[in-house]
Amino acid sequence: MNPPSGSAPGAPRFASLGQTLKQLAPTGLPLLVVLLLALFGFLYAVCTQYIEPDKFAVKQVDVPVPLVTGAAGIHTNIYQTGIQWRMPGCEKFLVFPKSVRAVTLHSKGKANEDPEKFVRYEDAAHIQTSDGFSINLDVSILYRVTDPYKVVHEFGAGTLYEQNGIVFQAETFLKQTMGTLRPEDFFDASKRVAKQEETRDRFNEFLAPKGLKVDHVLIRYPQYHEAVQARIEARNIQEQTKQKNIMEASLAQALGALKEVEKQGEANLSIKLMEGSNYVTRLSAQMDSYRRKRVSEGNKIIAVAEAEKQRMINDSYQGAGSERLVGLQWAKVLSGLDTIVLESGGPNGFNPLDMNSLMKQLNLKGPAAAAGPESKKTTGITGQP
Repeated sequence: MNPPSGSAPGAPRFASLGQTLKQLAPTGLPLLVVLLLALFGFLYAVCTQYIEPDKFAVKQVDVPVPLVTGAAGIHTNIYQTGIQWRMPGCEKFLVFPKSVRAVTLHSKGKANEDPEKFVRYEDAAHIQTSDGFSINLDVSILYRVTDPYKVVHEFGAGTLYEQNGIVFQAETFLKQTMGTLRPEDFFDASKRVAKQEETRDRFNEFLAPKGLKVDHVLIRYPQYHEAVQARIEARNIQEQTKQKNIMEASLAQALGALKEVEKQGEANLSIKLMEGSNYVTRLSAQMDSYRRKRVSEGNKIIAVAEAEKQRMINDSYQGAGSERLVGLQWAKVLSGLDTIVLESGGPNGFNPLDMNSLMKQLNLKGPAAAAGPESKKTTGITGQP
């Protein structure tokens, strides 16, 4: 059969495609299963919301449905990470980050930041110091959401909490704390850190009841006008000169005290050395006295012994046979002589053969006299050869 002349050329092709789909389309029970799956998929898509990791949320009911949604308004329940159910068109979730976020006030001004990068940029803080100088500060305020219900209740949904709670309050708190410093104090780490902590505490006093908490307030890159910078440098030079003079005076005082201590130490050392020398001298004198005493005692003992020896020798020379001992000694004396010329005649003549005369001349007792009266009685006659 020929197609009508007015029909399009591709009509037979679409007709065949439709016949094919009609043949492949499910019917009966399979069609019912497909429709149910499609219905469940649609309900899941419109009735659930996924709360991403590191986030939490509160539920807002716009249109209350009895026994389903509860009362209209913001509910106090906090929903954590996961799949949460909601009534489409009646409920919605207000999601807030759990992680630390930052508001940075710097000289580059506002920038088009990405909300997912956790940083918001604003103009630098303009602070007037205690002595009237103006200064621009780069400040980073690190904060977090602690209670999303309080945040919504106090500031509203979205990022209003960041605008109203952090940005609008930052310069006020910074002026209250940093405004008490002088320009050069911003370069003193201890004073600057103390004021940073004070600013953080003031933030938390204001924000804690509203569901926010500031972890850190970081200050850097103070910028002055050139004239102010020159005055600050001049003041710093004066302060440094004053501090230098004070330190030099302290050093001179410390050196004087050190010299005084050294002199006192030297005096004490001299005293101790003299005491030690006197002690050594005293011990040496005691040692010499003890040595002389012992030597004297020893010499005395030796002298007494020598005297006793001499006495005993003298006694031995006066006892029996002492004349013979003297004769022997005399013989030893004369034994070394080769020739002796003596007078042999007369009453004083020396006759070695006449023992009695020889003993008499030498004032020695003769054998008979030494023997005593008993000897004379025994011999009866003396002088006989």
